[in-house]
Amino acid sequence: MSTTKQPGARPARTVTRAVRTPGGLSLRLDVRSGLVVLLLLAALCAMSVILIGRGDFPMAPGDVIATLLGNGTAAQEFIVQDLRLPRILVGLLVGAALGVGGAVFQSISRNPLGSPDVIGFGQGATVGALTAIVVFQGGSAAVAGGAVAGGLLTGAGIYLLAWKRGVHGYRLVLIGIGVAAMLTAVNHYLITKASLVDATRAVLWMTGSLDGRDWAQVWPLLAVCAVLIPLALGHGRPLR
Repeated sequence: MSTTKQPGARPARTVTRAVRTPGGLSLRLDVRSGLVVLLLLAALCAMSVILIGRGDFPMAPGDVIATLLGNGTAAQEFIVQDLRLPRILVGLLVGAALGVGGAVFQSISRNPLGSPDVIGFGQGATVGALTAIVVFQGGSAAVAGGAVAGGLLTGAGIYLLAWKRGVHGYRLVLIGIGVAAMLTAVNHYLITKASLVDATRAVLWMTGSLDGRDWAQVWPLLAVCAVLIPLALGHGRPLR
């Protein structure tokens, strides 16, 4: 497909600056992207402080910041450090992981529809988790393992079905959409065959909730994100 340059149109320019690290490594910094990231981080911190202060025991933003710095009362320390801060961190870490996962899929498929939920990976993980809940009545570890296994098997299946002298983005997306529809039907079937308790647990798992999240969930998420997110960012150019 060819494009025609409009008369008088100016090409979009990206302002970049060269940055040299103490070790002699030269990097190019996109000024606009860096500014957007800083603004988003500032908004993220502000919203986190506001959300920590909301609840049955409301706290002013100043009190929240003082408590985070170790200057709060015993009650404030318990509410912030033990109850609300872990929930905020779990939400932020899960959101970051989902965002990076979506960006990786879009880069590989070169298609804005290339996200885990559209091409079936999310549905495959759900099948694995619901199988562990409904069929085997497994615990949290079994459900997590089932979700990982379901996602990996679904990914392998979609890759093999999309293979035809290589894997093209549009074929991966089209086959993934079809597989996602079939797996969605499987999920609905599993829920209809579950007991009331298992069905409630399955729906809660599918919907997701920050209720009851604590530091036991924060540390594994933080470890995974600390390894995989820099790895994905470091391979951003090859992925494209």
